[in-house]
Amino acid sequence: MNLRVWLAGLDPAVLDVSTFGLLALEGAGIPGIPGVVPMLAQVAAIDAGRTTLGAAIAWGVAGNWLGSLLGYAVSRWGGRWLPAGWRERLAGERATTLLARYGAPLIVVSRTIGSLRTPMTLVAGSSGYPLGRYALLSFLGALLHVGVWQTLLWKAGPAILPQMERWGREILIGAAVVIVLLVLVRRWTRPA
Repeated sequence: MNLRVWLAGLDPAVLDVSTFGLLALEGAGIPGIPGVVPMLAQVAAIDAGRTTLGAAIAWGVAGNWLGSLLGYAVSRWGGRWLPAGWRERLAGERATTLLARYGAPLIVVSRTIGSLRTPMTLVAGSSGYPLGRYALLSFLGALLHVGVWQTLLWKAGPAILPQMERWGREILIGAAVVIVLLVLVRRWTRPA
């Protein structure tokens, strides 16, 4: 089945909730969450006339922003259960100085750069960075992140989705070969 046709046929409400949910998890700073996947699905729905670019951006921004606030809250009020060494690194003098000097741009940029998202969310919450300021800056960052990426993917989507289908097949075949090889190696190297 054609990936683009399947994605375009998804129920827009399910797609919106999925976009919101995955981007909330990504926004919370959980590593490895593929926020680009629902954005690509939204591209197919936009092209099929089942949603709009504005709606796709709104759902993504709302999810990413809520996730950033949840990550902040967990770090700020749940951080007491972290080991003492972690708490010191997250809320210590170095982190506080970094936030005082570069907090605003770092928080905005961290919404887009995954390797900064988790540390900045945790440091902001643990160090007691003002919630109102964090909420505003993370909203601006979410708007920038989702707005730019969703628009770029929408513009480039017709070229990207067919490539993803081809890559997907190749990745699945490669993964199957690796799994078979691992099973065979384990079987051959296991003592009798």
